[in-house]
Amino acid sequence: MIDRIREVVLVLDAGTSSLKGALYTRTGERLAMACAAYPLHTPEPHFVEQDPADYLRAAQEVSRQLTAVSNIHIHAVGFSTQTPTLVFCDADGEAVCPAIVWQDSRAGAQAAEMLATYDAAVREEWFGMDLPIAAATTPPKLLWMRDHRPDAWQRTRYVVQPKDYLAAKLTGGEWAADRWCAKGLANLDTGHMHPEWLALLGRKESICPPVRSMRDVIGCAVTNDWGIPADTPVMTGWSDALAAILATGALDQHEVGFVLTGTSEIIGASRREPRAQKGLFLVPPDVLESSAGVYLHYGPTQAGGSSLQWISRLLGKPVEDSIPAETKLSSIVCRPWWQGERAPYWDHTLTASFDGLREQHTAADVVLAVLQGVALQERVVLERAGWGATIKSITLAGGAARNATWNQIRANIHQTPIHVLRDTEASLRGAAIVAWNLRDTDGWLDADTILPDASQAEEAEQLMQRFRL
Repeated sequence: MIDRIREVVLVLDAGTSSLKGALYTRTGERLAMACAAYPLHTPEPHFVEQDPADYLRAAQEVSRQLTAVSNIHIHAVGFSTQTPTLVFCDADGEAVCPAIVWQDSRAGAQAAEMLATYDAAVREEWFGMDLPIAAATTPPKLLWMRDHRPDAWQRTRYVVQPKDYLAAKLTGGEWAADRWCAKGLANLDTGHMHPEWLALLGRKESICPPVRSMRDVIGCAVTNDWGIPADTPVMTGWSDALAAILATGALDQHEVGFVLTGTSEIIGASRREPRAQKGLFLVPPDVLESSAGVYLHYGPTQAGGSSLQWISRLLGKPVEDSIPAETKLSSIVCRPWWQGERAPYWDHTLTASFDGLREQHTAADVVLAVLQGVALQERVVLERAGWGATIKSITLAGGAARNATWNQIRANIHQTPIHVLRDTEASLRGAAIVAWNLRDTDGWLDADTILPDASQAEEAEQLMQRFRL
């Protein structure tokens, strides 16, 4: 008997701590998954960097593992990516310096200068959106490169995200960026760099690659180093945030929330209204290619799963041994701003704190407060994303969504039903939906529901009043 050949897409997600890959059938079945880790480098205070060669090594390693699966035919290769992580490439496609990771906050002075010199109307004209300007966002980091790495800056032909760097390597030099990942470089509406912005950067030609739909085929695989058959179509791909949001079903309905939790978190809601909220991104339907006319209001926070890593290092215990079974809310308020905070404050100078910590509290109480603090920050962002509307439910996915205790704490803080995706690898799943070019995602959104403990609603509200700035 001859085994049936299964049609799959191979998708790669270039995350902060590792690159993950998976094979998905058209109906959403995940046949295999692989992962390769890479390090973060912090050579100076506020610097967070990675070696682009590590992205390439990890992508090739993961791809070779997945293409070794028997009886498959790869329909296409898709990508998602951490963002904004900036890879500076020369005309030959080689990285000219370390990648500047989204966590990096070296460009505080450039951010302050931009805000003082160019008002919101000018920035809107340049970028086509109300783009937050802070040490964590793209424009100040480009200005930092201009000021502090002039040699590398002048050798730079394109500034891209990790997925775009990998796609160019796989296709032998086909450069592309999707509209959302190009924000802060190109104008969101036109896909081009504004002449005044280009001049401020000291450049004569655009350093943004051609902007394409995330569903476009940009080229075909041409290298054997990945194990991917030659002539396999390669897609533009999307940011990890939007790919994961797609996998929650939020692009198909209104007034639903989402929390995507990994090293950091992506939090927001789908709305009918286009009014931008301070400190949050507003993604219009045309960028999302949403037939439901959804506007996304969302923001990335600085800490999610990294909070567990922090407390585990502090206590000298593995992550899994640090999480208590207790889900009753703690009276301790933890603000988990270990590296400042992004949405909605965009202030890298904020510091973490514990309010209400007393001598009688145990290590388990502190761990519970940290988990609770992450959920409180989620609620701050969701309240702003909803601006008064009732959020009917919250869909949860990502690596930290695998812990039942933390999920119940979230439900109790939000006082809203939480739907936990059964396939928590939402960025990979969303990238697969894009690679298959699916418009109907029935069968892709299976989830389990956690209901809040209504008896803790008053305590959750009191905690929020203490937590808010």
